Amino acid sequence: MGLVTLLLFVNTNYTQTTINASDLPQAGESYLIQSSTTSILLDFESTGENYVWDFSSLDSNSETLVEFGEMGDAPALAQLSFNNEWTNPDYLCDVFGPGEFDLSFLSDIGIELPITISNMLSYYQTSGSSYNLAGISLNLEGFDIPVEYSDIDEVHPIPLNFYDAISSTSAYEIDVPTVFNYSTSSTRDGWVDGWGTLLLPNGASHEVLRVNTTITTHDVFTQAGSEPFEIDRISTVYTWLGDGGLPYLKVRTIFGNTFSVEYQGEAPNEDTSNTGGITAHTPSDFVVFPNPVTAGENISLKGMDFDTLWELRDQVGKIVKAGTGAIISTEGLSRGAYLISSSTDNAKKSESVVVIVK
Repeated sequence: MGLVTLLLFVNTNYTQTTINASDLPQAGESYLIQSSTTSILLDFESTGENYVWDFSSLDSNSETLVEFGEMGDAPALAQLSFNNEWTNPDYLCDVFGPGEFDLSFLSDIGIELPITISNMLSYYQTSGSSYNLAGISLNLEGFDIPVEYSDIDEVHPIPLNFYDAISSTSAYEIDVPTVFNYSTSSTRDGWVDGWGTLLLPNGASHEVLRVNTTITTHDVFTQAGSEPFEIDRISTVYTWLGDGGLPYLKVRTIFGNTFSVEYQGEAPNEDTSNTGGITAHTPSDFVVFPNPVTAGENISLKGMDFDTLWELRDQVGKIVKAGTGAIISTEGLSRGAYLISSSTDNAKKSESVVVIVK
């Protein structure tokens, strides 16, 4: 090997980022996360070696301070499951934080839970050979209930390097007798497909690995006295990981369309001279009705008008219908989940929602 080749080889390996346990969420730390507007003009797919991802133009619709705690501060019953090395060593966790799981999609498809669920938390293992989600806890009408994953979710290896493969399964079940049962199972497949520099608003720059993961989920929800409701969901998640605990940027696509964009850091500086120093962000009012919808019925797009461009995609991301206006016919559609995407403002901004055809 020649000297020049050797120097290039050494330099390449030196500049690549490696994700270790110390780069993952830490107990006692908090992370500021911005929720940004999705845009069809932004390219979230392109990647490579020594790549520069410039997303410095991202805006912020809302921000959340995400906090992680010491296991000794977790709810008492959760500690029996996730902080007990003597009787439950396989589920011993290092940190807990806001819930990764989300049952809000049930209300999006017309299912209202007959019980109040709050204080949803997730429990993570960061000190082994992989970064794991071992379980969750949730408060049901005032009672904290731990739920151990029957199949622990291995999010990615530790350490994590460029070109590493990601492949895992996970499963858990929430059973509330005489009320409802919810079970879910997922597969996670992907790889680290890039490394380089990520540019975010306010001049923030981070050295990162880019992880490309496809998550396939099968959910079964059974409300007491009703037939089981099953739904399959497929999403692709792009994450840019560095030394920031949580991803510096996380983009989720559903049915081949960008669904959510979140980044870590301060909101972009904006001119507030005409607003008394207050920057107003208008929440989305994109709602479809009815949802679920019976095949053959029309869907109304609340908040849209005759100029709205929309696309209807199936679960593999194929466009099955497209048009303009605030009404979509479901004539000819088979049962299942679809993604409706609308674009306004000269196609600079897009919004999406899942609709169920029954």
